Amino acid sequence: MKRILFTLLSISLLFSLVSCGESANYADGVSAKALSDTATAALGDGIAYLTAENGFFDDYFAMPTYVTDSSVRFAPDTNNLNEFGVFHVEAGKANDMKDVLKEYLSECLERNGSWYDSYIAQETPKLRDAEVMVFGNYAVYAIASKEDRAAFFDAVENALKVE
Repeated sequence: MKRILFTLLSISLLFSLVSCGESANYADGVSAKALSDTATAALGDGIAYLTAENGFFDDYFAMPTYVTDSSVRFAPDTNNLNEFGVFHVEAGKANDMKDVLKEYLSECLERNGSWYDSYIAQETPKLRDAEVMVFGNYAVYAIASKEDRAAFFDAVENALKVE
């Protein structure tokens, strides 16, 4: 009897672990601009974010050829470090782009952290705590407060999630 109970419990636990590990399904045809528009609007901060021009990352990295579409937004006030990026990539390349973006954020902090600390110290934690997330074939990053990062990522995920 104990053996049967143990087996049933083990099977039940196994199924619950498998169901918890299921990954969400995400759309793959949403433009980076549309995602940026949706996600920055969800911040509700009243900032009219500017769109970065081609070459924005040239001092940090060459845009990988597997990036099919991208949109980067930043605050127009140079005393506000808010910056958000959305990168649509070829299938299977989102984690590669995540690594590129993590390196970008790390290098930004290394190069500029002491200057920010001297002139806009209240903004440095935004860069220090910046995050990169992957949603299907999209890699996205946010340099912002914890609350704004959460709102941005939630908006991107909700826009892409397929039930």
